[in-house]
Amino acid sequence: MAVDDDGALPWGDLRPDTIGQSDPSDGGQRTVLPLYGFSEVGIKVAALITFFGLIACLLRWTGIYSAAILSLSPAFIFSIGRGYEEVYLAAFCALSFMLFTGIISTKNRAMQNILGGLIFMLMPYAKGFVTPAGIIIGGILLGLIATFWSVIQTRIPEKTQWMAKPQSVAIVVCCLVSLAMLILGLTDYNSTLGIIGDNPARYVTALALSVLDVVILFTLFGMVAWPFISSMWTAMGKIEDSDIAMMSGFIFGIMTAIVFYVAALWTYEASIWGAEWPGIVWTMGNNGRYVTMLFIPIVLLLKHLSRHTDISTYDSPNSKLKVVGLTLILLLPLSALASVHGQTMWTDEAAETMNLSAGEHFLFVSEDTLAMHWLYTFYAPLDAEEQQITGHWRSINSNWEFDLNTSLAHVNMVVTSPDVTSLPSGWTVSSTGEADYLNGGGEWRVLTRA
Repeated sequence: MAVDDDGALPWGDLRPDTIGQSDPSDGGQRTVLPLYGFSEVGIKVAALITFFGLIACLLRWTGIYSAAILSLSPAFIFSIGRGYEEVYLAAFCALSFMLFTGIISTKNRAMQNILGGLIFMLMPYAKGFVTPAGIIIGGILLGLIATFWSVIQTRIPEKTQWMAKPQSVAIVVCCLVSLAMLILGLTDYNSTLGIIGDNPARYVTALALSVLDVVILFTLFGMVAWPFISSMWTAMGKIEDSDIAMMSGFIFGIMTAIVFYVAALWTYEASIWGAEWPGIVWTMGNNGRYVTMLFIPIVLLLKHLSRHTDISTYDSPNSKLKVVGLTLILLLPLSALASVHGQTMWTDEAAETMNLSAGEHFLFVSEDTLAMHWLYTFYAPLDAEEQQITGHWRSINSNWEFDLNTSLAHVNMVVTSPDVTSLPSGWTVSSTGEADYLNGGGEWRVLTRA
């Protein structure tokens, strides 16, 4: 949804300071891309246009097969429909990848590296990890490191031979990124990564599950990479090419960072919401979709490897064609599910039955886990931005019935999630409905004052 000029959300921060209740007057401060100041429709249209642009570029650069796989990605279909930033992360990732590795041009590599660094830093900026100043400082620093990486191989080739070996570089970068993520967590760089030091035992469990989610589910299966991974890794160990080595380091470095970040996100969200562990991993399992930003770099890496050795690629699958086809057949139902079910929730139906007028308020009552995320699913179907409708949330474990007669006395409409079974005195049920199985099941209710 749209945020104001300060990055504040309209109905309160996703992680409210007061346990068990929202505060519309405190929308928090979120670092977001400028386009998130657009309307809800504008945000989704911009995402869709960007997605079509990525498909068109991939069709021109590599071929129809890889473009088709990208167009069928359940992760992208889901995130675009929800207005999430994954498609922009993919664009930033692809551009910085091509600039760092000289795919666009072999001239002015130093300037390309600086520009690549600046575009690369837009990714952590979009997730709130750095400020605008951090984009410039981090971008220039990354550009200088990439330039130094190339220069040192030219100056002292006898001591930097390993830097031209893709497999060696991938392993080294993976280890360095792992160390960097642990240091950021232990030094409490931000609240999400800080959970690494606060709850290390649970984080280790989350890390193992994150590898399964990010690498196995969303990379090998979701991006149809598993037919190529074995031959790709073998080829990376045989050839020597500094540009391909940088490609490998880029891909494995980002993938490692995503694995560590997703594990931290799960652990932190479980901590602040008091959610069951590891049950929240099932609830938040789609966070592994962040790795889809690496699809285009992986396609390009395979294409460049095929110039040195005889391996299958997305657009020249050869003996892997049947396997790729079978995987796509398995993905089609997920793509259809993401395009239909993934864009609808029981809250959409509940919003339709509420029939709120402009300027009205309503209360949403549910269990704590991801409650504010659920509250904001009402925002678009209620046309809340245009109608100036305000939503409030109270935990099922709070004194929400008391609040309805005090701090929320102006609220005349309540929506209860399937977890809520009690009916407050002085209220009647105006409508009900069933949440489907994938949304947890159970009966939701809309209540009005008697």
